[in-house]
Amino acid sequence: MSRVEKSIPIQCDPGVAMEYIADVTNHPAFIGPLKSVANLSGDSREPGTTWDWVFVMAGVEFSGQAETLEYIPGRRFRYRTTTGIRSAFDYWVDPEDGASRLGVNVEYEIPEGLLARVQKTVVEKLNDADGVRTIENLGVILDG
Repeated sequence: MSRVEKSIPIQCDPGVAMEYIADVTNHPAFIGPLKSVANLSGDSREPGTTWDWVFVMAGVEFSGQAETLEYIPGRRFRYRTTTGIRSAFDYWVDPEDGASRLGVNVEYEIPEGLLARVQKTVVEKLNDADGVRTIENLGVILDG
């Protein structure tokens, strides 16, 4: 599996940050390649809740379903994609010097069809750049 890990200091209250992130309808606002989230089956903070997504990886559009794994208010939000692209997302907030550190860890498999078109290292570099933009976007949104 490939991996993207990013973090950033924020001044936002950890509870407010995790509440925003755990609402998956907010994700297209900070994850640039995520085109849409639809068909949410309930409260995305509840384990087992599912939703549909459309995502562009290295210029190729994929769609699938995701499922919430864990939500700990003010601490963590985890979910996985179950179809389309296999991946696991883990957002976290930890106290840091009077503020907080917000991070995201993503493990993912590059779809075989994409590897037939683009080299793995190119896809990983593009995804890493998207990870930088995602965490920076969250910093702007949450620090307001």
